[in-house]
Amino acid sequence: MKLKVFIAIVLSGILGVSCSEKLSPLPTDSVSDEQIFSSVEAAQTALNGAHQYVGHYQNHSLGYIMADVMGEDATITSGAYGRPTYNWNMFSYSYSQVPTSEPWWSGYANYIWPLTYKAIDHANSIIKYVAELPDTPDRNDLIAKAHGLRGYCYLWLVRLFAPTYTLDKNALSVVLRLEPANAASEHIPRATVEATYEQIIKDLTYAYENITDTNIDFITPKSAALLLARAYLDMADYSNAKKYAEIAANNTFDGSNLMSKEEYAAGFRDKNSEWLWSQTFTAATSNIYASIPSFYYLAKQYNGYPYGGKVDSKDMLNTEKAVELWDGYGTVRFTEAFVDMFEATDCRKLFPFYFYEEDGFFTSKFSHRSMLGDADFPMARIAEAYLIKAEAELHLGGDAAGPLNALQVKRGASPTAATLENISIERRKEFYGEGFRLHDIKRLHQPLVRSIHKEHWAAVDLPADSPRFMLPVPENEMLFNDAITPDQQNEYWR
Repeated sequence: MKLKVFIAIVLSGILGVSCSEKLSPLPTDSVSDEQIFSSVEAAQTALNGAHQYVGHYQNHSLGYIMADVMGEDATITSGAYGRPTYNWNMFSYSYSQVPTSEPWWSGYANYIWPLTYKAIDHANSIIKYVAELPDTPDRNDLIAKAHGLRGYCYLWLVRLFAPTYTLDKNALSVVLRLEPANAASEHIPRATVEATYEQIIKDLTYAYENITDTNIDFITPKSAALLLARAYLDMADYSNAKKYAEIAANNTFDGSNLMSKEEYAAGFRDKNSEWLWSQTFTAATSNIYASIPSFYYLAKQYNGYPYGGKVDSKDMLNTEKAVELWDGYGTVRFTEAFVDMFEATDCRKLFPFYFYEEDGFFTSKFSHRSMLGDADFPMARIAEAYLIKAEAELHLGGDAAGPLNALQVKRGASPTAATLENISIERRKEFYGEGFRLHDIKRLHQPLVRSIHKEHWAAVDLPADSPRFMLPVPENEMLFNDAITPDQQNEYWR
């Protein structure tokens, strides 16, 4: 092989500048394809690099936060009491992102797109070059994992940069790059939404059928099945969504395979038996502040204050009153209306206090071990299989109440009737902070209504299927990909 394939051993990213710090570029090393693909063990480096791109805070942390703050339940601080609005969040929250090449001042599209395509390129290289190695179980497993990660990446991209499958499957989607990077692969037109999902299903099915490893630091057969269920639900293929949700949950929907109340309330920081795929924040993919816990977490409680009470500003950083104080950015909050959706007995009601009424409530759902950047995060967990099965059964005329009510009881909530509205509400309660809300708004063809909530300083109200729910194709892709014309930019940004 003469083509040089460059693999980032230590991840480099497109780095932004905060109000108070400049983040230093991470070093990179380049190695040839002869070195990387000389053995399965060496080629594992490429898969590790792909996972670093997927898990990088400018892709994962910011992207997942973005998908929630573009909804109605999460908000970001207005700047009261010395907790200023942080630029990482502001442009997406206010729907003011633009497709310029300066992502720090434009939102997250210009981070997410290139980092995800770097992961895809690593996967493409594995799929092509590892196949030239001797046929062994480890070789085949590595190829299957690369297919799984590529499928996840395209699912991530199509949900952000395209309309939903059920709105217009013939609409323009993302660029399907299926070969290692070369001059030709840089000039590929946007595929349709339908073609993108066909590739997603193909990749994830290959992963499900061929992965043998059960290490949840990588995609496994069970997590591939859950991702398939997620994709099929997007497509309104309820039979297959149900099928793969049942596989992911081992056809067990009695609550026994879900986290305990204690595990849920402890703060998402350590993988457990409910998690099917886990992303670990590392020094290469995060830092002490730029991680999921940093943006959500401040303290578990303040001594002397009732649950949900307002903390006096003078006590805000009082280490004697604060329990488990870790001062991150703490800029993502939740509205009073959302907090009120939870019963007192619901273990997911993790909103211990607020400082200022118009800033909303903090959550302690996300925690950390020894420092802010030290935590695991669930990329896929069995609770999603319960709610996918419930929604699929509702459309198929089956037992939708069974999995829905089992999840509710496990969390300490009262069972409800199995309606689409109640399942949607349960998804909001179960997955807040995990990056689901924007995708559900789009998938369920729901409007965005914020103006009724005092905590939203960006009181954006949007109709169902608004083109503003799609991120813009980044400027660099539009400039350098000759196969995409200006009129093929997403509607709102043309």
